[in-house]
Amino acid sequence: MRAIALALALAAATGLAPGAVRALGEPGAAPPAHAEQHALSLDEAVELVQHRFEARVVRAEETREGEETVYRIRLLGQDGHVFTVHVNARTGHVE
Repeated sequence: MRAIALALALAAATGLAPGAVRALGEPGAAPPAHAEQHALSLDEAVELVQHRFEARVVRAEETREGEETVYRIRLLGQDGHVFTVHVNARTGHVE
């Protein structure tokens, strides 16, 4: 209850409509505006590059490049060479 009162006070102070503010943890609360939506999970990105490059993933990690989440995936090619690709989590673009 105290969180709702605080949220309403903040809304009034900033000029927001009371309905535009939800207390933290309230059911149905919208994610923060800065929350990034991922088109691909890390597992999906791993599957994508394994098939695209016909290689075996030896390491995969989530990193940040500015505002974007990027999956850095190291692969072992059929010829024995190790290489790294980057997959943008939001767009699925592979570099």
